[in-house]
Amino acid sequence: MTVAAAAVPQRRVTQLNFVVLSLYWVAIGYLWNSLTALILPEMIIQFVGRANEGTAASFLKSLGTLVAIIWQPIVGGISDRTVTRWGRRRPFIVSGTVGDLLFLTGIALSGSYWWVVLFYFLLQFASNTAQAPYQGLLPDVVPERQRGEASGYYGVANLVGIASGTVGAGILLVHFGRGAAIFSIALVLLTTMLATVLLVPDRVVPIEGQFRSLREMLGKTFGIPLRNRPFVWLMVSRLLIFMGFGGLQNYAYFYFDNVFFRHNARATAIAASTLLGIAIGVAALVSWPASRLSDRTGRRPLIFAAGLFGAVGSLVLVFSHFQWLPASLVEPLAATLKVPDLVAQATLAGLVIGVGLGVFFSVDWAFIQDVIPPRAGGLYMGFSNIATAGAGIMAVAVGGPLLDLFNRGTPILGLPGGFPVVFGLFVAWFVVGSLSILKVPERTRPFASSRSGQGREENLDGRRL
Repeated sequence: MTVAAAAVPQRRVTQLNFVVLSLYWVAIGYLWNSLTALILPEMIIQFVGRANEGTAASFLKSLGTLVAIIWQPIVGGISDRTVTRWGRRRPFIVSGTVGDLLFLTGIALSGSYWWVVLFYFLLQFASNTAQAPYQGLLPDVVPERQRGEASGYYGVANLVGIASGTVGAGILLVHFGRGAAIFSIALVLLTTMLATVLLVPDRVVPIEGQFRSLREMLGKTFGIPLRNRPFVWLMVSRLLIFMGFGGLQNYAYFYFDNVFFRHNARATAIAASTLLGIAIGVAALVSWPASRLSDRTGRRPLIFAAGLFGAVGSLVLVFSHFQWLPASLVEPLAATLKVPDLVAQATLAGLVIGVGLGVFFSVDWAFIQDVIPPRAGGLYMGFSNIATAGAGIMAVAVGGPLLDLFNRGTPILGLPGGFPVVFGLFVAWFVVGSLSILKVPERTRPFASSRSGQGREENLDGRRL
């Protein structure tokens, strides 16, 4: 039975509304960046040792890929059709976050690799339960003419989460231990979830009635998005570019540990946090200008350039044993971090990576909204998570065995052999992802600026300011 659909939101929302809408993005970025870039690599080395670290990370995170691919689109589509007194998105956001807190506690208390595997799988299930409905909530609230502007806020929020997860959780991990770092993740998740469900309206009427059978659910969940050709090409590009960025994030810790700081966890954490922190800081600076620029130039050219910047940054790390920056630039940073000059030089690759990351994060969300139908945000944004949360996991699944295999062989370019091979693979993903975006048609935009001719701003509940 079809339910009457509510109108797509047309009222302008305020700057404060955008901040509130974006808060849970901070938690998502904080959770997965701190966990996958710092906490899990340390636990893997502790439980399985360096000889099998790549394979262990690959197996662990491949389980998460299955959840991201299968469960998030399903729960997103279910939330599109849900009717409750609390709204169609809120119940999933609350229950998923509560599960996050429970299974993060399990990871913190794990005493072996296999306990980590179990609780990580359950954490993926809970987190994806919250993420797809949350991502569907955003287009429910944001009018079409403000999506470029919204994309900038969401990009910055996610980058703030990634930065705080890299730097903040990194500091907690180094000085106070794993438990303190995981507790900080739980605190960020809880506070941002409460702000979202208490302050963001959830009143859009479902587009259809609930699924009547398992066959209908699976058929519509995985069939409808695949019939949208522009969306499919956008997902191919998104997957490959995110695999490049996710690979750099996941292997930064292993890179510094193997190349420069064997058996020195503190120095490794500092160097990895510095590289990722520089990248995220630069990304945050370029994100807002890039999102506004995309309203004028189109999304496609900026996403194409973002992938190429990621490729260049990966190549810089491949050639990190060669002096390519003047000593006057490298030595002050090396002295501040108390690391060798070549380590400081490697961390500066974050400048190039950050430009690509910021442009991509800020423009990509708006481009997805341009090509998906209204009021089906839960399904399509859940489906798109195959190319977001799944990308880093897939990068590890492919790169982990290659890393271990080639690290056992002879060095390449002065590095353990696995890193030039795997980082070279990242370069290929970035380039092919950039080329794939050219297959997505750029929709003619009816407005040059999200503010032009729109009158006064209104709150999310429709009250004029």
